[in-house]
Amino acid sequence: MVKKAEITKKVIKIIVSLIGKVLLAFMLFFALLAIGSADWFLKTFGAMDFSIVIYQLFSPMEGTSSEILAKYCSAVLIPTSGITISVILIYTFCDIIFRKCFIKVGIAFRNKEIKLSIHKKTYLISKWIILLTGLTGLFFVLISKAVAVGIPEYLEEIRNASTLFEDEYADPNNTKIEFPESKRNLILIYLESMESTYASISEGGAKSINYIPELTDLAKNNLNFSDSDKLGGGHVYTEGWTMAGLLGSSTGVPYKLPVEGNSAGEYEQFLPGITGLGDILQEAGYKNYFMCGSDAAFGGREAFYSQHGDYEILDYDRARVDGFIPMDYQVYWGMEDEKLYSYARKELTKIGAEGQPFNFTMLTVDTHHPDGYACELCENEYPEQYANAIVCASKQAADFVKWIQQQDWYENTTVIIIGDHTSMNNNFWDDIGDYERTIYNCFINYPDSVSAVNPYDREFSTLDMFPTILAALGVKVDGERLGLGVNLFSGEKTLPEKMGKDAYITELRKYSYYYFNEFVVG
Repeated sequence: MVKKAEITKKVIKIIVSLIGKVLLAFMLFFALLAIGSADWFLKTFGAMDFSIVIYQLFSPMEGTSSEILAKYCSAVLIPTSGITISVILIYTFCDIIFRKCFIKVGIAFRNKEIKLSIHKKTYLISKWIILLTGLTGLFFVLISKAVAVGIPEYLEEIRNASTLFEDEYADPNNTKIEFPESKRNLILIYLESMESTYASISEGGAKSINYIPELTDLAKNNLNFSDSDKLGGGHVYTEGWTMAGLLGSSTGVPYKLPVEGNSAGEYEQFLPGITGLGDILQEAGYKNYFMCGSDAAFGGREAFYSQHGDYEILDYDRARVDGFIPMDYQVYWGMEDEKLYSYARKELTKIGAEGQPFNFTMLTVDTHHPDGYACELCENEYPEQYANAIVCASKQAADFVKWIQQQDWYENTTVIIIGDHTSMNNNFWDDIGDYERTIYNCFINYPDSVSAVNPYDREFSTLDMFPTILAALGVKVDGERLGLGVNLFSGEKTLPEKMGKDAYITELRKYSYYYFNEFVVG
């Protein structure tokens, strides 16, 4: 019985020892893997925020995911596995040898022989000292790599994460959205960098000259949601470039991806878990189109529109393939707005004749910073080319609206004009003092059943355009909210009105678990 107990003890001891060795092996492997991964990321992508590393893992780059994985395996995973196995084999061999042998050394000193020997206990102590020294060294290397990659900053970000989305996000998938029996077409025109600020002070803008008289008249004769009692618009809190503006106005969600905005198109998926305007309209039987005068792939526009509503992309490259412009045609970003509006007229004539409800979204480009583009339609009325480009953009947009109003399908079509973001041409604003710049908006030919409770003196942003655009089509949204946006036709307070603008902006800019888990990972 005693013998059986001793055997059981020995077996347990062997199992415990084996588990310990396996755990040490795994610790070594993952420590070396983490160090190698940090070196590889820094070498491959340069200095970066750790949030970008996380995003890279969940959103592989377009057409390169298998290539990057192969490079990572050859540069990190395989060498790490080889080093770990080698260390384990060497350690095991040395352990066996030293456990079986006692090293004795004899030293003669003044006719006396001093014998030194390394016994088992001494060896075990030495072994643990070596192990602890190695693990301590690995620990400090890991800390230095973590700092280099930016893990401490990332941990601080998530420690102070916002609960704005958990508290306030109205998920379109869980919100009752009711379309009218007769669905209205939508023409959504994004004017590059178009602000109400370009108007004269007397009209509500900030300039001594009204650079957008036609757009001002459109706003007066139709509907403009304003931050004042004159021409105005929404503020930019986080949506300061094109893709962010397009995303915010059609999903009610800010751009919070940890990559530079114009690099978003390099990734295979664009916020796979998000539901936006295109998704909702497609589900309701609409055919979606997106048109622009540049390469739609730039900035992630093609990825966003094709993945969220299956938009047909009509861009600069498509215009060349269709023969609308010569294959070697190249003006400014691709083709100027004069050609873009002409292309839009051509396509809308075909689309309107098909009878299916449609969403035709387009983006102009001639007013892009730094100086804009003045085409042959533009007059050199002002010394700054940018000013001439703005004046020309106002005329062309108004002419395009007039053309739309002459079409047979106009009666059942809502036209909305929105600036994508505020201008990046900072030199143009030296004379406006502390005027708070706003994005232009104009709602034309929305149904009679829809009216704005209070369009003036509102505090709102691009995000509020999402439910407001749907409302302009006669769509009823339960609770008047989608995303972080509020239907501006309703009397509901927007989040900045409810929370206070500064508090709202602070929460928008914080890290969000919800955003990452629901939208990025999806």
